[in-house]
Amino acid sequence: MLKVVVIKDQHCPVITCDFCGEVIEDAEGGNYEWEVDEQGRPVTGEIFFTHKGRCFLAFEEDRGGSSCWYTGELEVLFVYLIHNLKVDLEAAKRRADLLDGFRRAR
Repeated sequence: MLKVVVIKDQHCPVITCDFCGEVIEDAEGGNYEWEVDEQGRPVTGEIFFTHKGRCFLAFEEDRGGSSCWYTGELEVLFVYLIHNLKVDLEAAKRRADLLDGFRRAR
């Protein structure tokens, strides 16, 4: 789940695992996944986030086990989003540094 938490008195966007509820601390340690039908088409298009290794299989089993899931590495999701949203990454970084409402967790 994508949400905002307070860290050191600042509002910080984070991703939490949809299975265990813990924050995914490092993009390399997370997946994003979505359910597909028999033809490989998204069922609802909803994206779920899970920890690699320790949560993603349990998450899928908890969701019925018989469903088919596509899984992508969390670190590449942002590349796709940046492209699809036509984000100028350097301009966005400068703006984030100026905005009062956006805070980085680290």
